[in-house]
Amino acid sequence: MVHQELQNSDYRIRKLVGVLGLCLPFILFIAKGEVLASISHYYYSTLSSLFFIIILSAFGLFLLSYKGYKKDATTEVISDDFITNIGGLAALVVVFIPTRCMDSTSIAIDLICKSGNYPLFGHNSMCKSGIHLGAAGVFVLAMGWMSRYKFTRNPDDSNNKLYRICGTIVFLSVGIIISLIGLEKLGVELSGWFFRHYVYIFETFAVIAFGVSWIIKGKAIADIKQLIQKLI
Repeated sequence: MVHQELQNSDYRIRKLVGVLGLCLPFILFIAKGEVLASISHYYYSTLSSLFFIIILSAFGLFLLSYKGYKKDATTEVISDDFITNIGGLAALVVVFIPTRCMDSTSIAIDLICKSGNYPLFGHNSMCKSGIHLGAAGVFVLAMGWMSRYKFTRNPDDSNNKLYRICGTIVFLSVGIIISLIGLEKLGVELSGWFFRHYVYIFETFAVIAFGVSWIIKGKAIADIKQLIQKLI
C-alpha cells in the first residue's frame, strides 16, 4: 500500500469512536441499573434511552464524517470511506428504528410494552425489529471489518496482531449471537441468566473489541505519553 497521510480530524474521529465503543455498554448499564436482554433494549428506559440515542447518533455522524485512506486500486476493492459510510448509516437506522419493546428481561419495561405507551419511535413490531437487528449487525461488522482488514494494511504497524484479534472477536461475537438466535427460532430452549442476556453479553464483547482497536489506531496512547511528558 502506498503511504498516505491522514487528516488530524480522522485521528480524532478514531479516538472518539473508540471511546464511545468502550463506554457504551457500561454507561447504559449504570443509567438503568440492570442488565437487559440486549444493548438495544435500553432505548425503552428513560435515562438510558437518552445515552443510547446520543451515543449511537454520534457513532453515525462520526463515521459519516470519517474519510480514512484512499482506496488502493491494486489491493483493495472497497474504501475506508465506503465502509464507514455504511456503518454510519446503519448506526442511525438503529436509532430511528429501535428493537421491539418486548423480551427486555426488565419488569418495568415489560409494563411499558403492555400499556402501549412507547417512547419516541418505540414499537412492538417484529418486522421493524428485524430491520433494527440487521442494521445493528451491519454497524458492528463494519467496525470489525475496519479493525481486522483496514487497520492492518501497514505491515510495519506493531499493533497489527491486536487489530486482527479485535476484528476476530467482533466477527465471533456476531456469529455466536446469530447462532443462538437461530437455535431459539428452531425451538431449542435456552434457559438461565446467561441465555436471557447473551445478546447483551456478546454485543458488549464486540463493541469493546472494536473500541480498543479504534482508540489505539487513533494514536490515543501516543497522545497520553506526550501529555505525561509535558506534565513532567
